[in-house]
Amino acid sequence: MTYLLKGGLVATWTSDNQPLTLLADVLVEDATIVRVDKQIDVGPNVQVVDCTGKWIIPGMVDTHRHTWMAIMRGSQGDWLLTEYLVKNSWHEQGDITVPEIRIGQLAGCLDALNSGVTTILDHFHAANSPEHADAVLEATIQSGARVILSMSRQSAPTQVFPHFEFANEAAADKWQWEKLEEWAGKGGGQLTEDGRVLLGFAYDLDMFNPDPALMPMHQAAIKRARALPAAVITSHVVSGPRILDWKKAGFLGPDVVFSHCNVLFQHTEVDDEMWNAMKEHKCSIASTPADELNMAHGNPVALEAVDRGVKCGLGIDCASINGGDLFTQMKVALGWARGRRNEEVVNKKLQPPQYNKHNAVDAFRLATLGGAEALNLSNTIGTIEAGKKADIVVLDADSVNLAGIRDPFKGVVFHATDADVELVMVNGEIVKKNGKLCKIEWGPVAKELRERAEAVRERWPDAKLDELWSKYYAQDPNMKL
Repeated sequence: MTYLLKGGLVATWTSDNQPLTLLADVLVEDATIVRVDKQIDVGPNVQVVDCTGKWIIPGMVDTHRHTWMAIMRGSQGDWLLTEYLVKNSWHEQGDITVPEIRIGQLAGCLDALNSGVTTILDHFHAANSPEHADAVLEATIQSGARVILSMSRQSAPTQVFPHFEFANEAAADKWQWEKLEEWAGKGGGQLTEDGRVLLGFAYDLDMFNPDPALMPMHQAAIKRARALPAAVITSHVVSGPRILDWKKAGFLGPDVVFSHCNVLFQHTEVDDEMWNAMKEHKCSIASTPADELNMAHGNPVALEAVDRGVKCGLGIDCASINGGDLFTQMKVALGWARGRRNEEVVNKKLQPPQYNKHNAVDAFRLATLGGAEALNLSNTIGTIEAGKKADIVVLDADSVNLAGIRDPFKGVVFHATDADVELVMVNGEIVKKNGKLCKIEWGPVAKELRERAEAVRERWPDAKLDELWSKYYAQDPNMKL
């Protein structure tokens, strides 16, 4: 299919790292942007989309999302991170059924697309069985989103009190590697023929099993993942020296994406070893500022990473806790960076700056080109340029939120919501049109999601979860991450 997006205001960073706004037409052939120009004439077989009064921006890139957790959205937003681990990771998560995880994954992908997020690094940490894994892959492909599906090598605990037991770990280790190798064998890491869905790998076992005697196991796992090949290796870093542990173990590389990295906020020296290790090995940070602040992960480091030359993108983290859009994450990342700088000015009685150090255009970059760079996909996505994949978002600049705004970068970061997203294209396929999802009808998805989410809540009522958390907190109030 060939499309001409005609007469819109293109707002994008470019491959030579410059922001650009241009009133132009965008010609798409099959999955690729082939031309961006002020006036493009086409023949009768091209489908023309009138973009007069619209903004055309790159599809946004989420670098850290637990997509399947849409099955539990709205229930976890007031939790601390430690509370989340006990209630969800160590109890609810291992009890999720195959139909529940399938509809959660599908709904989570559609939530992203509806908000103009076209690419997701999906840290899939609920692979409870081969059937769960296949259901998530099926839903991901069905959704139309561009996804690096990163199944986590882990098993759910079979006992938490009075101490942890993982009675199913040997069996999980066996079938999860078999499943990863099965997926990789279908297309060398491409999980769809067109490369829209790629294989990634998530690994946190070294965080919960830091015993030096287990280091050969961890090293073998990372080596095996790279041999698949996994497009990305992703892992959580909140506190502690894990970045240096990975460096010492020889794990670091340009395919590594660490989510959060709040520990780096405390490392302010110019020549700090952790920051330098990230830059030297071309690793990336996936910053999720909204829940990092709300759940007591620590302070976000997104724009500081950019200042230090470390690749960084944004993410929403848990679809159970945050909405699927990156508009919120852009605002929070920018607001936090500005607030931190202004606090230093006040506390240290410094001369007030003449201008803000970071601006809307910088936050916009985090959500588009920055995210693409973090995932090593900037040669194919992240900008509106000829030769890139046609992952495109069109916003209605005459909407209630956006009318009257001249600068689309400021408009996207400070004013836009998913209600302004009129059209979304992924890999040249339109998945949202005229403000509504069109590849998959939302109504039946919403109905099933509502029914299955209620079933989860019935099995895990708040009172039951609070009892578990209180019991654990009484046992270990100083839980370290």
